Formats: sequence, C-alpha cells, structure tokens
Amino acid sequence: MTKSNNRSIMMPLIDYFQKGAKNRQTGQIGLEVEHFLISKKDGKPMPYHGSHGVGWLLETLKDGYSKHYYEQGQLIGLESKEVLITLEPGSQLEISIACMADLDQILTIYLRSLKPILNVLSKTEYECCWSGGLPTVSAGQVIRIDKKRYELMERWFEKTGTRGKEMMKATAAVHVSVDYQDEEDFIRKYRVANILHPLFAFLCSHTPMYAGIKNEDILLRDSIWQDTDSARCGIFPKLFDADFGFETYAQAIQEMPLILMNDQGQFIDTQAKTCEEVAQIYGYDHQTIAHYLSMVFWNVRLKQFIEIRSADSMPPLYTQAYCALIKGLFYQESTIQKYLALTAQVQDIQEALDHLRKDGYDAQVYGYGAKDLLQTMLEDAKKGLDPKEQAYLVPLEELVSMRSHRMDLSIEESYRKWIETHWLSSKESAMAITHAIQKSELNLGGNMYTRTLHIPKIFTQQDKQIFQSIVKTTYGIFTKVIQAYKKDAEIRKCFGFSSDLEELILCEPAYASPIPICRIDIFYQENTKDFAFCEFNTDGTSAMNENKRLNDFLKLNNIYQKDPHAYEILELVDSWADALIQTMNQDPIVSRNSRIGICDFLENAYYTELYVFEKVFQEKGYDCEVIDIRQLEYTNGKLISKKTKKPIDVIYRRAVTRDVMDHYDEIQPFIQAYKDHAICCIGAFQTQLVHHKQITQVLMDPRMQKYFTQEEVKFIEAHCPLTYDLTESILEKVTANKDQWIIKPKDSYASKGVWAGVDLHLEQWKTVLEAHLDQNYIVQRYVTPYHTTNIDLVNQEVFMEYSNMTGLYVYNGEFAGVYSRLSDGGIISTQYNEKTISTLFLR
Repeated sequence: MTKSNNRSIMMPLIDYFQKGAKNRQTGQIGLEVEHFLISKKDGKPMPYHGSHGVGWLLETLKDGYSKHYYEQGQLIGLESKEVLITLEPGSQLEISIACMADLDQILTIYLRSLKPILNVLSKTEYECCWSGGLPTVSAGQVIRIDKKRYELMERWFEKTGTRGKEMMKATAAVHVSVDYQDEEDFIRKYRVANILHPLFAFLCSHTPMYAGIKNEDILLRDSIWQDTDSARCGIFPKLFDADFGFETYAQAIQEMPLILMNDQGQFIDTQAKTCEEVAQIYGYDHQTIAHYLSMVFWNVRLKQFIEIRSADSMPPLYTQAYCALIKGLFYQESTIQKYLALTAQVQDIQEALDHLRKDGYDAQVYGYGAKDLLQTMLEDAKKGLDPKEQAYLVPLEELVSMRSHRMDLSIEESYRKWIETHWLSSKESAMAITHAIQKSELNLGGNMYTRTLHIPKIFTQQDKQIFQSIVKTTYGIFTKVIQAYKKDAEIRKCFGFSSDLEELILCEPAYASPIPICRIDIFYQENTKDFAFCEFNTDGTSAMNENKRLNDFLKLNNIYQKDPHAYEILELVDSWADALIQTMNQDPIVSRNSRIGICDFLENAYYTELYVFEKVFQEKGYDCEVIDIRQLEYTNGKLISKKTKKPIDVIYRRAVTRDVMDHYDEIQPFIQAYKDHAICCIGAFQTQLVHHKQITQVLMDPRMQKYFTQEEVKFIEAHCPLTYDLTESILEKVTANKDQWIIKPKDSYASKGVWAGVDLHLEQWKTVLEAHLDQNYIVQRYVTPYHTTNIDLVNQEVFMEYSNMTGLYVYNGEFAGVYSRLSDGGIISTQYNEKTISTLFLR
C-alpha cells in the first residue's frame, strides 16, 4: 500500500469535492431506495435470469425510460430524466430519484416509478419487499447477479470479513443525500451525519425477520457492514481530526485498496493496488473519480454531495418521513451546531451504536435517553420545514411514541398500535363520537344512524393527484357519451330507454356542465394505486353532509387530535352549494332573486341532508325550500310550490330518474316545466346516461367507442369490469364461478337489489340468479376491494378486516372530495353493514 502526503497528487479529488459545493443552502434531497423482490412461494429473491427474472422485468419496463444500460449483453439499468433504476448484487432493485427540494414531488416520482413495477409483479409470484435485511431466506440461497464487478467484490470481501456476502446479497437500504455550501459546511454536516448515524439507523431500523427467523439485532445492517471490511466501512476514522476536510478525505481515498477497475468496459482485479496507484494509469476524469469514491462504504460518504447511508429500506411514507427529517436537520445552521456539540469522539459514536443495540429505546446516547433524544431530533427537524413538510414526519413520530420499529405498518395500522396502547381513552373517544352522531341530523330515528369506525381513511397528496386524474379522464368520457347520445340514434339504441325518458334526456340545459354533480365509486388499490370502477352516481348523489358532520366530530377523535394540522380536509357541503350557484347562474332565466326548490320524493329521500342544504342556500342569500316533487303546480309558465305558494325558478333535483319515471303521471307539472325550460334544473336528465348501470356495457360497445380516443378506450378497458345482461346465455358461466361475479339492477340506487356471489353459498347464489334472470339485471365481474384493518370500538373489542369503497365527488367536472365507506362483507352499502369514516389527506 502506498501512502502519499503530496497535496498535488490529491488535487483532482479535492477539486472534484470543491466543484460539488453549492453557493447556498439548497434544501435539496437525493434519494435511493433498494427493494427486495421476493417469491411468495419459496421466499427466494427474484433471480436475474428466467422468464420471470429481473432481466425480464427491466425489459418489460424499458419503454418507459429513455436510456438503457447493458453489461455483457444484459440489461442492468434504466434511466429517465427523474429516475434511475439499477441492480444490487442479489438482484435488489434500486430506484434513485433526482435531487430536489420538494418532498412531495420526491414521493410522487418515487411512487410513479414504483407503480409499473408493482403492476408487473402482480402478474407473477413475486412481490416487492421493503426490509433492511432479506427476511425470508439466507444469503447463501440467493443467486448473485453474474457481473464481473460483483464477482471481484465478493472475492475481496472473503478476505476482509465474514459477512461480505450478506452485505451484498441480503441487505437493502435507503440512502439520502444533502448538499454543502463550501468545505466548512461539508465538515460540519459530515460530522453531524456521523454523530446522528446511530439514531438514524435505530429509528429507521426495519428488519423484523432475517433469513427466515426473528431478528434480534436492531442494528442488523450496521453489524453486517462492520464485519465486511473494517478499513472501508463504518465510521470515517479521522472524523474529528483538527485538519479534517476535503484533503483528509481525499487522502483516505488515495490510500484505500481499490478492489476493481473498469478498463474500457471490462472490470479487472486491481490486485490490492491503492487508488493512487491505479489513478497513475487511469487518471482522474469525472466518471473515474466517481468510481474511486464508490469503492468506500463508510456510514457517510462524500461525493459531490454528502450521502447518508444509515436507514434500512422502508415503505414509501416512512421513506418520505426520513427525507423530511434529513432536510429539516441539515439545512439550518442552529441545528447543525446543536448536534455538533453532542460529541467530538469516534468512540462515543461507536458506544452509542452499542448502547442502542443492547438497550433500544431505554439506551443512553451521548448522555441522553434515546427516546427523549429522538423526540428532540424530530422536533428540531420541524423547525427547518414548512407546515406541510412537518406533517410528513408523522410516521416516524408514531414509531417513537409507540417505542416501535414496525415500519411495515400502513398509517392506519400504526394508528391501530396507538389505539392498543391507549385503549381506554380510545374507547371513550369512540363513545363520544357515536353519542354526537346520535344527537345530530345523522340520526334518522330508532336504530337508523350513521355507523363509523375509529381510524379515519388517510390518503396522501399523491393519491389526491391520482383522483384528480381519474375524474378528469372519466368526466371527459361521460361528456362524449352525452354528446353522442344526442346526435346518434345508434347510441340511443344502446340504452333502450322509453320514449318519455328519451325526450327528457334530449332536452338541452342552458348551462355548460353536462353533469353538475356526480360521484364516481371506485375500488382503489392503495398499495399499487390502480383502481376499478364500481358505479357512477349522478341524480340523487348524496352524503355530502354525512362527510361534513363526521369531519366535525373529528374534534372528539383522540388519534386525529394528536396532530390535526397534519391533515387536509376537503369540505363538501358549502363547496357544492357554490358549484350549484355557479352553474345555475349560467342559465339566462336565473336572477339574483330566483328561488331554489330542493326536490325529491321525500319518503325516499335522505331528507335531513336536504334541509341542511336548504339552510346553506338561505345563508348565501337565496330563498330556498325543500319540497316533495309531487307538491308542485305549473301555472302561466311558472312552477309553483303548493306548500308556500311561491314560484320555483331553480330545481336542485335530488329525485333519481328511476323514481321520476315510476311516478311520471303524478309529477306532470314538474315534467312540463322542465320541457318548457321554465325552470333551471340541476341536474338535467342527460345525467341518467351515466347513472344507469348499463353504462359499463355501453362504454365497451364498438358503436360508442368510435367517439373515444385510443387512450380513452385503453382507460375504459383497464378500469371497467366486464358486464353482461343477466340472461340464460350467461347463467352457466356465472354459476360455476360465483365468487367472480356480482349482479345489479340496471336502474337502481343505494345498492338496492345487489348480490355478490362471494357472500352466498352456491345454492343461495343459484336461487338469486334464477329469481333475477331476464329481470333487467346485469352481471358484472366482481372486483375484490382493498382491505384495511379498523375497529368499531363502541360495539367490538377486536380489529377486523374491512373492504373499502372510495367515492370521488365531482362538482362541475372537478374533483371535490371523497366518500369513504367500509364493510366486513363483499358488498359495501347501508344494507350490508356499511360503515362511513372521515377522509383525510396528509398535507
């Protein structure tokens, strides 16, 4: 080994580091996340080769990336403007995100790149696993990628420690990088990153199982690295030297044996030569220097940024929380100075690791209790973040609060742990919420009141963007359906409506929005971000006030009140009133003095909500009344309320079209006023085209699809379940595979008459099918809902798995909010043990 103190020899490395300096505190975070792809059959990681190997996976994904990297003829990497996908020795899949300051954007890009991977894996026996150590099998059972680089590294580590193969094939990490302004800024940040490494590694430890058995080493990855190659792993030995800086780091690189070198595309064994010796042959261009720097594996590395390598591979929300933690701590000078003061001894850092490994949350770290120091660290991070970013820390705060390391939990599951440790207060909270519901307009009398669960539905901002995209595309398709129906007799034949209903549908409203209000009910897979349509509600869309009141009662929910500022709530009552007013004002017959009638068949109505809207419109300055649609008369071109004897200029139609047509002769005053356009009706009968259950069949019809773009056709085919008329021709198919099918009436609401084969025994299913055969029913492919764990603390003592339904409210074509319903059965409706819960979005 050659040792050099000649500064001129080290100048290329020093210059390289200096060029990485930024002239300001950028707030940028670089992110790399490694993932295991594990067989659900035998627990072994996906190998590179094979019909379902990592090579095949990359080939499947490569059309989405502009750059493709090959080695020895094999695809080993993909790159786009924002994302780089590479492979680790045990075929761990690494996703690297371009440096940026926007934490929400980092998560969005990460999840966007992850989605097609998960979609491909869903068609195989493999699944994505976030874990610091391979949870299922030993490293010896993992097939190493056949790359010369990894062969040479494996051979080297056999001489330097006992756990090199484990490090290469059975570990996965999250690496987060920060910028430095100058050399002094680097020194401070690099030292703090090392000082905090034990706390980061402990807080972000995520290896409950390792090699098929329970893991007892809370700092497993750190232990593996320490026994891989002590000279190039662990803590940088000269961290606290008085002259520590770029030159000290460069000298350490120069003196380090290089292991291997890329010689014109071929990796060669450097025969224990130092970096300095190898550089005499290969020089110091940018790419070569990057290779030299990649051949050391200290807990914190210097490149043209500071790479912090402390965290295990973690699920996305925890990864985002960790990014927020790093950003909050490393871009404020006061915090850097505070944590520099903890120690100036490498031995103290090693002792902190030892104490955390031995005593966990009870450990003494730098003279403080570990839990207290972690909580302080999280609070200090908040000082460097804006309010939205502060909310991203919640998953890590929950871990510290619960003294846990269970990062495989979703947010809902982390709340489960919190409820279990705060059982009595949670029960009291749930009782208070139920009492508030029973005293409110959500109680219709007797036993008819809204049932809820204790854990709200929590989505991310990325989920909200997905919902907005779903709404935009779906609403565009709906608009084309309405336009096609009005001009194309062949499309009208697809629906087969009566002449009376067809006449109503063809009446053109005098406002722009084809469907002022609707709710798109979907089965949303929260893990993959994929979805399938359930049904579309237009006329009669309800439950906006139920949402509002459940949100009001969150003030009684003890888990929500821990950090209410972490969440965004989308209000649905006032916003719908504003949307309706905006729409009706487009009609020339409407003036500021126009009266609004909220009309329904009141015996069928969610009437308490109607009176809520009556009050809201009155508060906005409009004369408004709730009236049964049969209590109208039409005289001298004016629609008159029999109840108040006052004219009605605007109808907010809550009466669903099915009820209107069933009572057609009884409501002729309303019908005639509608045909004469003597009223502004929100919404017009053209909405029935979307509300009718047959819409899924129509969307698949070639006569209809000629009006759609190719992208819209693909969207429909990807998300609309197969639908058939329930006739004799389909009976055998539906009977034989009952769990795959659900039947619905073509024109109904509130899930009336809906049956799912999964909920019935075979003989029951046959009876139901025969009873509804040729009775204007459809049969539809059953979509297995996404399941989450929740609890009814008022009536039960145990957590249960619930099916989820996500209803997307749409006001004048824009996403407005979510209606979250759950059930412990196959059908989610009020008839089948439905529970409604508040919906929150993480800020």
